Amino acid sequence: MTIFDNVREWLDQDKSVRRVADDMQLTSELILLVRMMFADGELKPEELEIFKRICSKSFGIPENDVPGVIQYLKEIGYETTATDAAGMFKGMENDRKRRLLLHMLSIAKADDQVHEQEAELIRRTADVLGLTAEDIADVKAE
Repeated sequence: MTIFDNVREWLDQDKSVRRVADDMQLTSELILLVRMMFADGELKPEELEIFKRICSKSFGIPENDVPGVIQYLKEIGYETTATDAAGMFKGMENDRKRRLLLHMLSIAKADDQVHEQEAELIRRTADVLGLTAEDIADVKAE
């Protein structure tokens, strides 16, 4: 890898962080997903892999940029509660809200077990979003 490759990689990573910083809804969604990874008190490799996949496929954030994005979210998100982050989605269409819950559920199920803390975070988020238990069940069925 040349020095130009290193500079290009750094600039591209910075571009992903800037994109997240410029989009409060994306920032809020990613904060919720990061909180989901840590909801049971332990970050498992499977959860991080799902998070990286979601970042790449749903948000166009390259896998190599994820550590920088997580660092940014850590720096700005420490004062943001899950309720505050979910509140950004109140006015969104139900499809977007359901996708958020689906992403959260994917991370929670990554280790083949949904812990009580993870289920509670999903329930609280659904409540803030105005989604019902039936909506959560529909998301689980997806």
